[in-house]
Amino acid sequence: MYDVIIIGAGASGLMAAIEAAKRGRRVLVVDHAGRVGRKLLVSGGGKCNVTNTYISASDYFGADNSFCKHALNRFTTGSILGLLHKADIKTEERDHGRIFCKKGADELVSYLLQTSEKYGVHFSLNTEVSEVSYTTCFQVKCGNGMWYESQNLLVATGGLAWPQTGATDLGYRIARQFGHKVTPLKPALTGFILPQDSPLLNLQGISLDVQIRITGKSPVIEEPLLFTHRGISGPSVLQGSCFWEKGDVVTINFLPSEDVISQMHEPRNGKLFVKNLFMHFLPERLVKAIIPDNLSERKVAELGKKERNIIAECVHSFPVYPDSVEGFSKAEVTVGGVCTGEINPESMESLLLKGLFFSGEVIDITGRLGGYNIHWAFASGYVAGECF
Repeated sequence: MYDVIIIGAGASGLMAAIEAAKRGRRVLVVDHAGRVGRKLLVSGGGKCNVTNTYISASDYFGADNSFCKHALNRFTTGSILGLLHKADIKTEERDHGRIFCKKGADELVSYLLQTSEKYGVHFSLNTEVSEVSYTTCFQVKCGNGMWYESQNLLVATGGLAWPQTGATDLGYRIARQFGHKVTPLKPALTGFILPQDSPLLNLQGISLDVQIRITGKSPVIEEPLLFTHRGISGPSVLQGSCFWEKGDVVTINFLPSEDVISQMHEPRNGKLFVKNLFMHFLPERLVKAIIPDNLSERKVAELGKKERNIIAECVHSFPVYPDSVEGFSKAEVTVGGVCTGEINPESMESLLLKGLFFSGEVIDITGRLGGYNIHWAFASGYVAGECF
């Protein structure tokens, strides 16, 4: 018999376990993986983009992104940096305020595990949860034949992204079992797969800074884009995938730092062929892909206003019509999850069943690329851990 059982030994579950155990609660963490923090260990290329200098509710998506305000106020960027400083874990800040563990994610995971054990958290790893039920308390039946009981149950199972790290739909099944709605789930922070006739195929290996937007949905996103053998990826595309729905147009500005019309009006450029002018700014293969041959082979001085506008559109507002996003195996997070309207944002407790809690990615809250999702996992776990 425990005070709280936590299903999921990721960032959110571990943070909740530590906070609850600090307050004298008897805590059990159950996970089907053989070690804790598997997703943390591979995130950020093994360096774990643990938080961001600039975090607010506007950096998150979901049916109601205001749901995350309380947790973000309770557990700030300063909170996690203080924790890392106390643990003597060095960090480094990169572009866009992204903060990484300098030596590697394993240092952070080791600290979380050691701190959990220091406060007496019990672990049952390599343990499949086969059944969860509730009568006067929660009963968790495991594949090893063990039953565990508790007055409180935290579902911190994560989402469907990165099944290679052990992601499953267990958390959503438990939520539905107890009457919670689960909003539609889709992969996000992932690349776009382009149709076979797209002119942007066969450009793999090219990377450049661009601006993209999902027409009518997203703000302008200015970050690098990477061409892949199936389509496009890179930070700008990963951000855009959070907004994209089937049928949406992705508009790319390949030269956000230049005015194409002004370049074509420069007298010194008049004798250049169009393709040669733009190869000063863009890779040759990309120029051939986005500017029509009948214009690319003309001299700049020969172009009329209409033709110059067409070229400017090709460079500054190139339309892309993805077939789909890459699947969950390539996605960093899951969009959608347990409905926030049925959870108390100040405790992460279910509004339908006392003692049932949710935290992290399993909830319908998704952050932008750049440390926001790991921070949400820690912040929501921290709030839950305070309330058992």
